[in-house]
Amino acid sequence: MNDALLRVVSCFVIPFMQVYGLYVIFSGHIGGGFAGGMVLGIGFVLYSLVFGLSEGQNRVPHDLIMVVGLVLFLTVFAELLIGKVFKFVIGLLVALVILAIFSGIVEEV
Repeated sequence: MNDALLRVVSCFVIPFMQVYGLYVIFSGHIGGGFAGGMVLGIGFVLYSLVFGLSEGQNRVPHDLIMVVGLVLFLTVFAELLIGKVFKFVIGLLVALVILAIFSGIVEEV
């Protein structure tokens, strides 16, 4: 999109979305990992829609399956050593799945 107003507003809104997503994940609610991950994922999708798909893909890891596998592998060890890491990982995985769905839809069109 070439709308300057949309770009300026997005530059202010997207960081607040990301911080709010992290707040929801770490606030302690039972479903906070899923809801916070959705907010994080939608923030990245908004960035890709406003600034272009190529710019959005530069901000996101290209091989999402490898990232998800690595996150799951590290979660098992972190949960055993530290505990209470699981909610953050759920949020991260939800955000990555939202990005994978968006990328799949955009590649089809």
